[in-house]
Amino acid sequence: MDTFKERVKQIHILDFLIELGKREEKCYDLLKKVFKNRSLTRDNIHDYFVEVNGNARRFFNIKKEIGKKKNKTEMNNNIGNTSSNSSNLTLLRRRSNSATQSASHCMDTSCIPGTSRDNHTIRTISDHATNNKREGEQSNKRAKSPLSTIDAIGTIEQKPLINSPSELTALMPVEKDADCYNMNHNNRGKCIIFNHEDFSLSTQMKREGSAKDAERLQKTFGDLGFDVELHNDFKFSEIQKVLKRVSQLDHTDNDCLCVITLTHGVKKDIICANDVMYESNELWKPFAADKCLTLAGKPKLFFIQACRGDESDDGIQLIAPRSLKGTETDSAYTSYSIPIHADFLLAHSSIEGFYTWRSPYEGTWYIQSLCDILDEHGTTMDLMKMLTLTARKVATEFSSSNPEYRTLHNKRQVPSVTTMLIRSVYFPPKLKK
Repeated sequence: MDTFKERVKQIHILDFLIELGKREEKCYDLLKKVFKNRSLTRDNIHDYFVEVNGNARRFFNIKKEIGKKKNKTEMNNNIGNTSSNSSNLTLLRRRSNSATQSASHCMDTSCIPGTSRDNHTIRTISDHATNNKREGEQSNKRAKSPLSTIDAIGTIEQKPLINSPSELTALMPVEKDADCYNMNHNNRGKCIIFNHEDFSLSTQMKREGSAKDAERLQKTFGDLGFDVELHNDFKFSEIQKVLKRVSQLDHTDNDCLCVITLTHGVKKDIICANDVMYESNELWKPFAADKCLTLAGKPKLFFIQACRGDESDDGIQLIAPRSLKGTETDSAYTSYSIPIHADFLLAHSSIEGFYTWRSPYEGTWYIQSLCDILDEHGTTMDLMKMLTLTARKVATEFSSSNPEYRTLHNKRQVPSVTTMLIRSVYFPPKLKK
């Protein structure tokens, strides 16, 4: 029975690898690396590929026949200038394979090494005018037009203005031209931590050392004045409930919001709950300004400790020159509007496509370094500067130790930040109540 369950698990992983475009030999190598002599044979994998490709060809032929019938119908109805667009939907299987771990350092990925990037074809259609005079007239009209245009290819649906919803309004937390966010409310705000160490998806996905990160984060963000909530090994539905509850709170007297997630991840910013995989944007979407009005104009900070792919960084040795010198290069209190996605910061433990690293005994490089910097400079330094120091610390002071797998030994990591902040963020000390 155990053998049967293991073979089913390998088939699930094989499905996932096929969706990611892996070849037969690569799938065999990856399964062999994880399951060793219990792995599916090359013949097993070949037969499965033949079956999957046969199903794909049948689906394509059916789709082609439907397209032909549709085009024929459209021609009979004398409808011109039509085009049929098809969307390729990729089914994200809510299963996960075991994380590859070493005795010294582990990777926060739910995928075995070797998954490939998705390739997306972008079609652009360009119409060339043959009448130069008409082109000149159109160009003059555009030059005189005061309207803004959009840098996108496609058409924009004209929506009626009748019965359109009224413009949303929220209290202005700081004047328009302020350099810093207002961090002088009564409360610092909520800090929600989702810590995932064990997964019902697979017992082999255990993230040993994650409890060290969670404990450290509780203390660091608590010292900065946050009201910290720790949630361990939550299912996706439970995560959604917490996010919905927090988004519906009254944050009027709060400076900001912070959400931290410690888990496994794969490419395209897919991360793991206890039971399924989901897109990381599910974490921040409930807090957009049109969804959570009392956080409008306030910093919304999201930290994600998870792998973002299967690539590893070899690093490069920098040799100091004989002389190393620095170089130089040449409001009023009125109401204002901001985009609903302003004031977000999304901090990741690695760049897109790469592994992140974790010590089973000390925690992850990124979270431990972040807490070191926040503990030292948290109340005096701008957040972006602190994240730069964190990136430097991770990039220069750590390397992986995995002698058993030389391809994962002596690797590096660098965090990344996507910011929509429009002001500086400071955490001045709060008066203790």
